[in-house]
Amino acid sequence: MPRHQDDNQHPHLEFMREDISAERRKKPGFGGTRPDRGGREIFAPKLIEATDRLQDEQNRKVSPIAGIRPHLVFRVPIASKTSPEGIIEILQQAGLAIVSIEPDHAVIAFRDDADLTDFRTAILAYQGGPKINRKTGKPCASTKYDVLELIEPEQMRLWSRPDRIGPRLAQLIGSNADRIEVTCIYIVDLELWHPGTHQEAINGLNEIRQLIQASSMDGERFLDSYIGDAILLAKVAVKGAKLEQLLNSDIVAEVELPPVADFDPIQAGRTTARDFPTPPHPPEDSPRVCIIDSGITSNHPLLASNVGHEEAVLTQTTSPADAHGHGTMVAGLAVFGNVRDCYETGAFSSPVVLLSARVLNDQNQFDDEKLIVNQMREAIETFMHPPHNCRVFNISIGSKASAFEIGKDRQTIWAETLDILAQELKVVLVVSSGNHSEAQAHNATDAEEVLSSYPELLFKPATRLCDPATAAIAVTVGSLAEHDNVTIRRGSDAGDIVRPIASANQPSPMTRIGPGINGAIKPELVHYGGNLVFAGFSGHRQIQPEAGMSVMSFSHQPTETLFAYNIGSSFAAPRVARIAAMAHYQLQKQLGNAPHPNLVRAVLVNSAAIPDEAFAKLNLVAEKHAAIKACGYGLPDADFALNSWDRRVTLIAQEQIKLDHFHIFAVPIPDAFRQARGGRTISVALAFDPPVRRRRYDYLGVEMDMFLIRGKTLNEVHDAFKRVAANEDAEEAIGSPYRVNLEPKASCRSGGYSRKKSTLQRCTFTMKRGERNDYGNEYWLVIRAERKWAPPEIENQDYAIAVTLAADAPELYNQVRQRVRVRQQARGRVRE
Repeated sequence: MPRHQDDNQHPHLEFMREDISAERRKKPGFGGTRPDRGGREIFAPKLIEATDRLQDEQNRKVSPIAGIRPHLVFRVPIASKTSPEGIIEILQQAGLAIVSIEPDHAVIAFRDDADLTDFRTAILAYQGGPKINRKTGKPCASTKYDVLELIEPEQMRLWSRPDRIGPRLAQLIGSNADRIEVTCIYIVDLELWHPGTHQEAINGLNEIRQLIQASSMDGERFLDSYIGDAILLAKVAVKGAKLEQLLNSDIVAEVELPPVADFDPIQAGRTTARDFPTPPHPPEDSPRVCIIDSGITSNHPLLASNVGHEEAVLTQTTSPADAHGHGTMVAGLAVFGNVRDCYETGAFSSPVVLLSARVLNDQNQFDDEKLIVNQMREAIETFMHPPHNCRVFNISIGSKASAFEIGKDRQTIWAETLDILAQELKVVLVVSSGNHSEAQAHNATDAEEVLSSYPELLFKPATRLCDPATAAIAVTVGSLAEHDNVTIRRGSDAGDIVRPIASANQPSPMTRIGPGINGAIKPELVHYGGNLVFAGFSGHRQIQPEAGMSVMSFSHQPTETLFAYNIGSSFAAPRVARIAAMAHYQLQKQLGNAPHPNLVRAVLVNSAAIPDEAFAKLNLVAEKHAAIKACGYGLPDADFALNSWDRRVTLIAQEQIKLDHFHIFAVPIPDAFRQARGGRTISVALAFDPPVRRRRYDYLGVEMDMFLIRGKTLNEVHDAFKRVAANEDAEEAIGSPYRVNLEPKASCRSGGYSRKKSTLQRCTFTMKRGERNDYGNEYWLVIRAERKWAPPEIENQDYAIAVTLAADAPELYNQVRQRVRVRQQARGRVRE
């Protein structure tokens, strides 16, 4: 609902959860139907045979170099539609470390030696059957070892050489490494199996150091490493022969080429430089955003007043200056939002303080010798601490190809790194979705095909999100076309046919789309990143950028021209980062303390809406859920993110919930809302930052969801949800019409997306005209947290919510505020 021109702005309202909350009922069992194995006496020998085969194969393997101990790493496939959790417990009791759960639910087990005696003991305990119940004198119904019947023993195998070859490396050397060049130097990232403890991780890294140093040849070096709680990485330079050894090393999980940054820069044109008043310096206590990019041109006359600090986070380049132009363009948008509007009004003024971390060299690539995880951590830690105190970081860099292989959605290391940093350092990371090349065309036939196939071309496998846009906790931003009018054309080009590919407010033809990992809604947001045109003369047509439909920002060579033009989601992300920085600043003033990044993400996404033009266009394609995949929750609105209004009020809360528990919030539904004419909407946003692990099929260690209930008492809601067990469908706790139909649903039965697999969720309920409104003056928002694989030491999960009521009712804000204050006063917690 658009803001009424007579509305006054107000601060968002804080509200509290109800004291009544509870633990969900536990659900025992296998988490699936146990297959028929023909009985213990038949199946147990098959397990023993498979175990002996693995151990024999491992014993026959030759160590890459003398002194490196063998490790036993093997796949344990389990029956389809069953949970691996019971198997994991048995394997761990048998002295095996579980280092990965594959997309097909296969468990990857790790052991420092080839001794599987304890696992055989477990199999024999299964074969022996249940013990006798002393009270009844009869055998027990089952044993804990019965979960072994979920194993597919014939498919158990060692982790092999093809398993270790990453997708990008496979394109270079082949899926079986048959194209390795012995004398060629390969710079590669290694993911090592993390054995569990810090010291064991160090031992694993030392093995790689030994391998690199043994018979070292010119150019071979151990470059960088990273030890996390669950991730172990190294970066090395090796020749082909030693790459062969790495691919045969037990400690190595995957060998991959480092990500290559790709901007797809297309310089569309330049405007004539004009004189502008010098922009004022923002106050010292102002919103702050840091650009992690190619650096900035800090002496640009329209940008200099807003520059707080710049630094190079590289080992070889010490200059923080932008040698390419990408970072400066991104910076202009992060500071001013719409540079074209400022240009047309003739004034540049912004409260945003700009910080810049240069992580790319003069060739716009990452440092050859440093892991991206270490560069990103250093960049963020440099600017999050005093005196900079930045909490919002924009990353408009990414790889050229889709992050996921067709049919295999495994989170990338770079994306996992960003999620770990966002969760650990408590910062808001905004990343661009990336650009694809399916809309490129340099001849008339291909150009016509692009023009006629838009927007269907957005839904090809090659157009999915790039790396690291699949990061679950970072906010991913796709691109919309802002303009569909070309610049004034003169001379011989004046009569040429020029047609925009997209209309204004439709997805940019080159934007990448979701879903994210395990169907998560990605990108969550979109903003303006430019358009492409069908242009040319006679039979010479092509798809190209055009200045009038590109994004306008600052040139990195201001002595030649002040402005530059380009297209891409790179230039959509900083406009969202700007809103996030201002929201963080506004919330900090209101709360008196720095808000949790979850709260910033929640108010940001709850301000968004998919433009009508985009929704209408995407609804014409055959792709299911096209609008969600391309636009997520939509285009954020700064006015709505920063403030509530007379006719639109947002309630906010940041909380911590115990895992496998639920919280309940009272959502006031005043008369002004119930009796308002026209559309009435309730939007609910939930943001949380769970532990993540790319080597788990369930990438998120904790999942959360939300439900809106009406026409029931607090006790009725509490009792209903307390009866819902883990892995049960909570939608059955309270049915329609009392459970409000929130869209998008938690998961889509026809596939395509899963809101529940997203760490940033937003859903909306629209009350139709004439619909019943006698469900009372209070709805109940239920927030649930479910432990997936989060380790036992993690007992609680941080989260934040934003609930927005919008209706054509000028008294809405005042009535909601009064209801909230009455409830707070009753509990002795009113904020003056």
